[in-house]
Amino acid sequence: MNKNYKQILLHSKLLCCTILFFSQASFAIELAENIELHGFLTQGAFYTSDNNYNGKSDDKVSFDQTEIGVNVFWQVNEKIDFSAQALYRRAGEVEDGDVRLDYGMISINLFNDQNNDLGTRLGRIKNPFGLYNETRDVAFTTPSILLPQSIYHERSRSLFVSSDGIQLYSKHQLGDGWLSFKGNYGKIHNDNDEIQKLMFGSIAQGKLDSDDAFFIGKIKYNFQSDKYIFALSYADIKLDYDSGAYDLISAGSARFKPYVLSAPYNGEYFSLTSELYYSKNEFKNFGPFLPDSSPVTTNAYIQGTYRLSHKWQTILRYDVNYLDKDDRSGSNFEKYGMPAHIGFTKDWMIGLRWDVNPKLMIRGEYHNINGTSWLSSADNPDRNQTKQYWDLFALQISYRF
Repeated sequence: MNKNYKQILLHSKLLCCTILFFSQASFAIELAENIELHGFLTQGAFYTSDNNYNGKSDDKVSFDQTEIGVNVFWQVNEKIDFSAQALYRRAGEVEDGDVRLDYGMISINLFNDQNNDLGTRLGRIKNPFGLYNETRDVAFTTPSILLPQSIYHERSRSLFVSSDGIQLYSKHQLGDGWLSFKGNYGKIHNDNDEIQKLMFGSIAQGKLDSDDAFFIGKIKYNFQSDKYIFALSYADIKLDYDSGAYDLISAGSARFKPYVLSAPYNGEYFSLTSELYYSKNEFKNFGPFLPDSSPVTTNAYIQGTYRLSHKWQTILRYDVNYLDKDDRSGSNFEKYGMPAHIGFTKDWMIGLRWDVNPKLMIRGEYHNINGTSWLSSADNPDRNQTKQYWDLFALQISYRF
């Protein structure tokens, strides 16, 4: 306890110094009249009563979540612009802190008038999936420290965060609102270790990858100045497994077809948001250790946000995740020597956000959790040691320029 207290005290002092420094500093850079540079820095702290999240957080504080992004936007002319972002991300044992190109694309506007907009983007593009996927790394744009894991799975993040290919986007004024569409066709990044561990445990010797292009898209209607929004997202992703030497798993394939229905309401002081996730999954030709199956995943969350003032807001959310709607107790996992609670998660969360100023935000939240379906295997290598009932406390500080 004394060691943990000293660790918390040290990091608290560092965070206080960071707050004082950033609240007085301004780093916005205008490189030229038509070139802008922006960025953000986010640091999280996590404590869990059991299990590990974003590092070794079981009965101790983990600071193993850091995100730093720097992005540039260049308006070449009225029809063409270029944008890119470099991202440093550290998240426990899942991501060890490398710098990568988060997105880098050229956008070409094909047609534009008062009521219509049509264009295309080429390069590495954020995937339009749900309400928050395109900006999930920018803390100011998300409702909480942990996004609802029923929709925005951290363990399968690489499948959804972005793709290399082409996007077609359009927007059309319809009545008192706008009907918009975004569709991406490209290839994923193939960082599928977490998905492979969920499917095969530790017995697989090969590699789960995808050489096929996939589609992901979203259609959205927002009206009355975004007071009401309705959106439907869809993806079609196929992964192939290449067996290793002396592998117990045969060369098979996995296919995921998730749908997400999003429906937020945004009032002056109160917002109510719900998203429903339905995914048809197919596992074929992996051999006797993983017989062919077609489970259906059903997830959902509902959250309410109340703005106490322009600087303070509270949030309450219930989030539920079932890997197989026909096995909500997770009993099928026990057949493969894993605990049943790996098949589901039910999460109650309450949080508080303080916007110190337009550039600096601090927030905290508490989660009461039943189940472990969205825990990472990298942070919890022995899933039989994980506990079904656990609590999670999180703090976060974020600065943007």
